[in-house]
Amino acid sequence: MLLRTIDYGESDRVVTLLGRSTGCVGAIARGARKSQRRFGGGLDLCVVGEAGLRERPGSELLTLERFDVTQSFSSLGADVACMGHAAYVAELVAKLCAPRQPEPGIFDWLTAFLAALDGDGPSAERLRIFELGLLERLGFAPALEACAACGREDLARAGATIDVRWDPGRGGVICKDCGARGRPMRPVVRQELARLAAEARRGMTAAQTPSGSAASAAGAASAPATSAADVARGCRDALRELIGTHLSAPLKSLEFLAKLPREAGGEA
Repeated sequence: MLLRTIDYGESDRVVTLLGRSTGCVGAIARGARKSQRRFGGGLDLCVVGEAGLRERPGSELLTLERFDVTQSFSSLGADVACMGHAAYVAELVAKLCAPRQPEPGIFDWLTAFLAALDGDGPSAERLRIFELGLLERLGFAPALEACAACGREDLARAGATIDVRWDPGRGGVICKDCGARGRPMRPVVRQELARLAAEARRGMTAAQTPSGSAASAAGAASAPATSAADVARGCRDALRELIGTHLSAPLKSLEFLAKLPREAGGEA
């Protein structure tokens, strides 16, 4: 799957690919901006295909000799909001996944997300579920049911009023006794994040079982939103803070999302 392309020189492109067996790899496509025989229109964002790759002595970049498209998502190029959401998840995967580390579960999870995006349009809730599933697979899942510092487990006790704070640097929610770092988090936001995380776990299981498919996983990730707008924003902001702790620079795709009208999927 093609995650990113950058024009290089007069006719070449540098591409970032995600493969089920190869993980993220970078490659240079010589003459890609002119060649219709080897690449045609195949080097579009998030297309899936079979790549012919060759090692380049002394270089981290491979050579992309051909790319034959096997699956594309037609709405991504026709709808600006769909394109924005696709660009965001592609950039997120490219930045968070280690180079050449096979991640078949992430490949399937991303394919499921794109299939749902192509079929049903953009959804802020589905985006949150994707983020949580990706973090889970990479071992960065936030602590939501227990304190990230001391392990206190009664944060979700029925009828309890437990003062929790969100500390992305420590991996999630922390109880009041573990310090004043982070910022206050309303119980309803923590509960909604926990619900979305459970959806993500179910969706990833469906995507990775032999009987599961991209469609079934995406179905789990497209449940109707039940939270109020301010709770949804709280979930979005908390996850962006957590993701930011694992990035060396801000994501460029977020600038694009911020420019879209809210009704068109902006600030998702």
